[in-house]
Amino acid sequence: MYDGLEDEFGDIIGKARRGQELSAEELGRAVGLTAREWGRMEGYEWIPDPDLVGRIAEELGLDRKKLVGSAQKSFYPKYPMGKPLAQSRVQMMILGDSFLMNGYLVGCHTSGKALCIDPGFDGEKILSVAERANLQIEQVVLTHGHHDHIGALERVVRHTGARVYMNEEDLPLLGALSKVVDSTLSEGDIVGVGQLSFTVFATGGHTPGGLSLVGEEAAFVGDALFAGSLGGTRQKTAYQMQRDAVAEHILGLRDEMLIYPGHGPATTVGEERVHNPFFI
Repeated sequence: MYDGLEDEFGDIIGKARRGQELSAEELGRAVGLTAREWGRMEGYEWIPDPDLVGRIAEELGLDRKKLVGSAQKSFYPKYPMGKPLAQSRVQMMILGDSFLMNGYLVGCHTSGKALCIDPGFDGEKILSVAERANLQIEQVVLTHGHHDHIGALERVVRHTGARVYMNEEDLPLLGALSKVVDSTLSEGDIVGVGQLSFTVFATGGHTPGGLSLVGEEAAFVGDALFAGSLGGTRQKTAYQMQRDAVAEHILGLRDEMLIYPGHGPATTVGEERVHNPFFI
């Protein structure tokens, strides 16, 4: 179980800076800091006083109050590993060793059929969790094509015979593994397993073909959104695309909707509206 957020204050301002293609030098000048002092903030060595954090928020286009909250570590989600749901069984698996990510098994209560989302590492663990939960993996959906979300893909597919789906735009990221993908997904498509169904939304930016799956009770967002933060980008167009997509497709959902991200603790729509500095 997680005991902290995926991103700290330094991560947030670093992602906002890189996403807008800004240098530490120019931002430092704007708020009265040297590039070295800015680097100390991004390197977790120094958190400035709230007034300076507020000025930094304004320069980066972040929410002032929420960024101060991030600097003060005042937010942690209520359900970091999710909670029992009426319609589905969600197994949130923290996968990896020194580098961690979240993979998910989403099972239908009635049929026991399951969807595997982002088998990043630890194929044996994924299969073991499925066996213990009496879930049959029928499909795999990749929220995006980064290596830490596909590392156990071949092992899971070879053992289960599951069909694999992802957005076509991220196929080049898979290299030779692209041969494992059976079909592609686009916004508006429906992914069904047992009696469950999820709508596909394009939430690219972190990667060109990033997608989210939104059901009745929960959304699986990959690296489009973390508790209190976002997955990183390094281009202005991608950064704005990601913020716009998350604001429209995820934060437009009802407050109690669970959000299961690709890294760090689970959160809810309501908590992200209140605490995520990237959304004003």
